[in-house]
Amino acid sequence: MPRVDSTAPLSLFLLQRFRRPTSPPPPAFWSPIAAFTAATERVRAGTLRPEDAHHLFDELLRQATPVPERFLNAFLAALAHAPASHACRDGPALAVALFNRVRREEAGPRVVPLSAHTYNILMDCCCHLCRPKLGLAIFGCLLRMGLKTNQITANTFLKCLCYAKQTDEAVNTLLHRMPEFACVPCAISYTTVLKSLCDSTRSQQALDLLKMMPQRGGCSPDLVAYNTVIHGLLEEGEVRQAYNLLDEMIQRGVAPNVVIYTSFIASLCKARAMDMAELVLRQMVDNGVQPDRVTYYTMIHGYSSLGRRKEARKMFGQMISRGLIPNRKFKK
Repeated sequence: MPRVDSTAPLSLFLLQRFRRPTSPPPPAFWSPIAAFTAATERVRAGTLRPEDAHHLFDELLRQATPVPERFLNAFLAALAHAPASHACRDGPALAVALFNRVRREEAGPRVVPLSAHTYNILMDCCCHLCRPKLGLAIFGCLLRMGLKTNQITANTFLKCLCYAKQTDEAVNTLLHRMPEFACVPCAISYTTVLKSLCDSTRSQQALDLLKMMPQRGGCSPDLVAYNTVIHGLLEEGEVRQAYNLLDEMIQRGVAPNVVIYTSFIASLCKARAMDMAELVLRQMVDNGVQPDRVTYYTMIHGYSSLGRRKEARKMFGQMISRGLIPNRKFKK
């Protein structure tokens, strides 16, 4: 078994799950572009095994010909987003293991150029693995390498902070440290932090941050940002503030979608405010947003829970008239 570098920011379970197997003899001619292109296709097809990936990197590190950066990054990105398959149960973990191996190999920098894009992919992998602190360690490696950061790097760093429950540090980074990364906050930056605040039942602080967006860099809230904060307010029972934010959203020309309206209706039904829920339903239709099955199921369940069967049957009829056929479970 190979010697493990105890200073490397790679958790022991990755090393145990993805040990380096013995490689086959090298071929007479080896093309890194062809090899990585073929391996990427196998990842997407779900047929690449961890031992195949390690054989690929064994051969790469024996060569004097560097692999072009975009082919390496395409391969790692494919692993990062690969669903579990019979050949490989955990693509993101394998991507991190390969990255850590190359970073520690003496021949690595000569044949495998690790760019900021590569580090971004691996930081995102760590979030998928629920190992955001490992992602933060990889970010530290990026800085020590002197690589130039960009908007994607900053957003991925914010994501790692939020996944690591370091929301206050994420807010501080968003508001004060983005120039260090040679960028300004964008809608994705804000939405990442807004979601973390709402997930931490800090929707009021999220609302304050949302209102700051136009004043800081001219980044206006988009549909996702509004939806995130509205959902957080509703989860905390702040229906009035959520409704006011919905009205502000419409006034600013951002059209609510069926998800936002249905969230409102669900919260009102939970509060047994069925008359107001039906008012929101009518407003939804008047604004050109068509209710879906979930919307109607929510209304029907709300009326039924109060014993108002006549209104529930009426709502069921409206659903049928719009061509929304109830599923078998609902019919029962």
